[in-house]
Amino acid sequence: MQYRSVMVALLCIVLGGCASSNRSWTAIYNATIDGVTGTAKVSAASDRVLMKFQSPRKTSVSILRYDKGVAWLLAPNMGIYREIPLSALHKEFPLFFDPSIQIVRTELGKEPLDGREAMKYAAEITQNGTTFKGFLWEAIPPLPVPLRWQDERGQTATWEDVVVGPLSPALFEIPDSYKAAVTPDMAHADTAPSKQKVN
Repeated sequence: MQYRSVMVALLCIVLGGCASSNRSWTAIYNATIDGVTGTAKVSAASDRVLMKFQSPRKTSVSILRYDKGVAWLLAPNMGIYREIPLSALHKEFPLFFDPSIQIVRTELGKEPLDGREAMKYAAEITQNGTTFKGFLWEAIPPLPVPLRWQDERGQTATWEDVVVGPLSPALFEIPDSYKAAVTPDMAHADTAPSKQKVN
């Protein structure tokens, strides 16, 4: 159950005002749920997101296309992909790249985080009629993603090594060599991030 939850979180809670931003950027993203941490490299440009999960045994890629309303789940080791509607992604956390998302911030004051000046907010996030509550830390001056998100249950997400710069549109397309998956079980076979237990 923890294995699945971390994968879902990495797919779903890359965070922070991105729907309204036209900037392109890359970052290392970490999500911790029930003491298990997953890590992914994220590249984003407007309403297109690429996530790469890597472990010693496997690599998987997810491309979220909010302009098309679909997610492509790629298994590089097998050269196949599966397409699912974005609406099918589990909504345990808000999907912050959704252009319809709304974030209400209540400023709590400056609070340094990981050596950077940051502002802490109580945040209330609404998406498709569901409200999520938690705390949000944003760098001063702001980055295209926040430094940290923590929900009411204590589940967390952090962003590191954020770099703003142009990205090739080809990153957000399915490579020509990939074939559509024959079985719907493909996503479970090769789309899990690396994970480790946190003490």
